[in-house]
Amino acid sequence: MPQLYDFSNLTPSRHVSPRDGMVSVGLEEQYFDLGRRALELIHFSAQLCDKPHYPEILDLPCGHGRVTRWLRAQYHYARITACDLDREGVDFCAQEFGAIPVYSQPDLSKVPFTSQFDLIWVGSLLTHLPQPQWLAALDAFIRWTNECGVLVFSVQSRTVASLLMRGQKNIAENIDKPALLDDFSRTGFAYQRYFECKPGEDYGLTVTSPEWLMRVLQRYPDIIMRAYLEEAWGMQDVVILYKKAGHFEPLLSVPEEPLPRKTSSRGNWLTSLLGRKG
Repeated sequence: MPQLYDFSNLTPSRHVSPRDGMVSVGLEEQYFDLGRRALELIHFSAQLCDKPHYPEILDLPCGHGRVTRWLRAQYHYARITACDLDREGVDFCAQEFGAIPVYSQPDLSKVPFTSQFDLIWVGSLLTHLPQPQWLAALDAFIRWTNECGVLVFSVQSRTVASLLMRGQKNIAENIDKPALLDDFSRTGFAYQRYFECKPGEDYGLTVTSPEWLMRVLQRYPDIIMRAYLEEAWGMQDVVILYKKAGHFEPLLSVPEEPLPRKTSSRGNWLTSLLGRKG
């Protein structure tokens, strides 16, 4: 996608932690481009939601500051909270960008926030969680959002599923792809745990359809979807939500839990097709 805004006047820190796993040798500019792109989308959210200022900002997961550095450059006045399971990343964001450090927890309900936020940016977290944790995370994000605040998060959807279906390599070679695609085609939500996960770990690849997401949002009469942008952040879609108490009446039913996956002729067909493409 073309640039939404010109941020050439900004001078974010170029200091990158040697422990930052988001940086690939030879692709350093891509790292900065994705951070800037997140800021473009956040600025777009501010215009959509008529928010001239974001005084209280949460970046979760912050990593080692791919987006935090751009938030600091643009919102120099803001209290920016950097939160992640990676404690070294949180410490780096605090030292380098003046962020408030908060160490995350696998159970987000245990994260010790004492205040709410005007903006929450969630880049590439819901893209890796099984459904119970996915829904619990969204609950937490909405609870942490101030009245008239904005929540911006990324998801993986039709783009990733389509590339997997077409046999694209180097996206997810460490999951059961036929099972993922079968679940996605049936329910609109699919998660497959990474093969290399250790016992007790539950982390993998998640794809969600726009239709499934809209049904989930029916749980929240205080939440307005301002935008759903496909392929807005690399291969990921970006969702912009605005919180306004009592905006909707809870007239629609909430989504039912998806049926468990079972072997089917469609699943066998997907397995055969992916085998031919592999």
